[in-house]
Amino acid sequence: MTDSLKVITLKNANGMQVELLNIGARIRSIKFPVAGELTEMTVAYQNVDSYADDVFYLGATCGRVCNRIAKGQFALNEKTYQLAITNGENCLHGGELNFSYRYWQIDNSQTTEQKAVFNLTSAAGDEGFPGQLNVSVVYTLTDDNRVEITYLADSDADTIINLTNHCYFDLGEKTSNNLLLQLEAASYLPLNEQSIPTGELKAVGQGDFAFREFAQLGDRQAKATDEQVLAAGGFDHCYVLDNTPFSQAKATLVSEKNQVKLQLFTDQAGVQLYTGRYLGGEFDGFQGVCLEAQNFPDAINHAHFPSPILRKGEQYKREVVYQFSAL
Repeated sequence: MTDSLKVITLKNANGMQVELLNIGARIRSIKFPVAGELTEMTVAYQNVDSYADDVFYLGATCGRVCNRIAKGQFALNEKTYQLAITNGENCLHGGELNFSYRYWQIDNSQTTEQKAVFNLTSAAGDEGFPGQLNVSVVYTLTDDNRVEITYLADSDADTIINLTNHCYFDLGEKTSNNLLLQLEAASYLPLNEQSIPTGELKAVGQGDFAFREFAQLGDRQAKATDEQVLAAGGFDHCYVLDNTPFSQAKATLVSEKNQVKLQLFTDQAGVQLYTGRYLGGEFDGFQGVCLEAQNFPDAINHAHFPSPILRKGEQYKREVVYQFSAL
């Protein structure tokens, strides 16, 4: 495995471009035509070398287990595992040297102008997780402006896994506060003071968490009264997605200024809505919004959540699609 930075650029027939990096098997850039001019849709570093120690997970593949695991602990097959504590009392996004900081191998035999494949082998015991995990992330840019992401994995022992993409979308605006969001989700997961789900699946109701109809993110946060939103300084919560066909968009993000629409399609059980409060450095807070399609956070410690367990010999496969279109 090489640990030098490599860049792959995918292009489609419409001039849309997606730039990928082997560090973190990540999306560095998505450029979509706005009024005839290619326009950046995501929050990105100016200097590509900044991704080597990126603390915001910009566009990264997060794993082995994205989001939080309470106290970095879980039990599997009657054995308890302790992971690194990297976020308050929790393990976040898979530990200290998680997948977003790894240099993935590029499968050149499958790389085309519209497709790229990244592979990674995570040894047994890596960051405290059991089993040797073989992972692939496949990116495809279609001519109907779909950025398709397929996650594939298998393990030689029972383990846990939850992969997501961590793009911050601004749709060409200076802040995500101006964007309109709609979510196909009837409930969300309330959090405790350590940002861990309490286990309750709470109806979105008519309050701050209701995105059944389009709402402007900045306006919703500025007027928030729900203690969950106030405590998080915005949204950093997992929504329980409706069990609808894959072909039905689970989330839609709109920039009225740039007349751009982003639709999220996925077979994942949830989507973490994170409005980017903690962006800093060369970025501003709330500059981009994440729609992280994933399994529920801390699922291994909640028996009624969808199981994150990957059994020996089974294949993990999940799909996420970001489709761009003009309004």
